[in-house]
Amino acid sequence: MQAHVTSADGRAGVARSGVKPTANPAVMICMDSPRFGFADLPAAEHVKAFRVLASAFGIADTGRRETYCKGTCGHAWHNLPAAPGAP
Repeated sequence: MQAHVTSADGRAGVARSGVKPTANPAVMICMDSPRFGFADLPAAEHVKAFRVLASAFGIADTGRRETYCKGTCGHAWHNLPAAPGAP
């Protein structure tokens, strides 16, 4: 919730996720005021929901890093060291 996902972030996340825009999780995240409650979806929708949510929250968090956190960020998760062997 701290990433403050918007419906625009949801649409971009759906496009990045590879999930069809008509799938339940995709429709939920794209609503104007994104709807949550993904755990209540049928089990067959959980993988799609995870893909949509991971993509949408990644986009929203990147946006917050570039605006609210730019140069003054104290969030530990925005300053993680590179993984060993990562380029």
